[in-house]
Amino acid sequence: MKLIRDIGEHGFIRALRERFPMETAGDDAAVLASLETPVVTTDSFFEGTHFYRWWTSPGKTAARLLEATLSDIAAMGGEPRSVLSSIVVSPDMELDWILEFYSGLTSRVDCPVVGGETVKGAVFGITLTAIGDCGSKKPFLRSAVKPGDTLWVTGPVGRALDSPELLEKSRKQQLSTDEITQTEIFLSPVARFDAVPSLRCSGVEAAIDISDGLFSECTHLSQESGVRITVELERVPVVPYALNRAAEACSAGEDFELLFALPRSLPPPGRGFYMVGSASQGSGLAVTEKGTVTELSSRGFDHFTRKN
Repeated sequence: MKLIRDIGEHGFIRALRERFPMETAGDDAAVLASLETPVVTTDSFFEGTHFYRWWTSPGKTAARLLEATLSDIAAMGGEPRSVLSSIVVSPDMELDWILEFYSGLTSRVDCPVVGGETVKGAVFGITLTAIGDCGSKKPFLRSAVKPGDTLWVTGPVGRALDSPELLEKSRKQQLSTDEITQTEIFLSPVARFDAVPSLRCSGVEAAIDISDGLFSECTHLSQESGVRITVELERVPVVPYALNRAAEACSAGEDFELLFALPRSLPPPGRGFYMVGSASQGSGLAVTEKGTVTELSSRGFDHFTRKN
């Protein structure tokens, strides 16, 4: 079993370039084609905080982190163009593991890896910088929600509810078929670029991706747009294993669906989208269930309090 320390930094970079040829590699910076309306986002992920390597295969781990990053580009109404990766690796990491990881990172033909950085560290981590383009169209903005708009989601929420705990359980005992399905849903998110054309055709101007939980993202829209957001809990679609736990599902995070606003004067966006609430004059977030205001025990993931 060959380790990173056995071939050194330059040998590691050569191994990457031989396995995953990059036209832009070899210079101090990547030279990219011009973009009309570039949108850029950065996400950092560290083992023990955001994932564990034993959760799944290296390729699926990388693909999951890539989709999580690209979800921000989808939320802006853009299309993916390229990504840069900066990784922190231990000299004792297996070369085969990291090469398979890069196979997942390079799995999207519409978003090639065009460069990055490699540094030594005790904890494996990666920072992904994704670049997209909105072309001639205006980006979707968090600040574009208006009083009277309705709020919609592109799919069910609750993907992360109990899923990390099930993965931990799988180390000690066999999971049921339903539990395996749940962990697969959690480990295989897909950035919702497929929904963007429908949103544009419907006249959407405001959107955000659901990475820290529906309630958390509604709070962001409220703050950036200066409106009051009301979520009608009974309207929120949830994954099958979160039935009867809608409030928890709205706080779980890592759904990577899109939350968007639509003026009431415009027709609904079609099948596959779900109205979950509305915006009005005022500020803050209100959650109702069958017309009654509900008190929340959690409003979503917070990186510093680690509470959901």
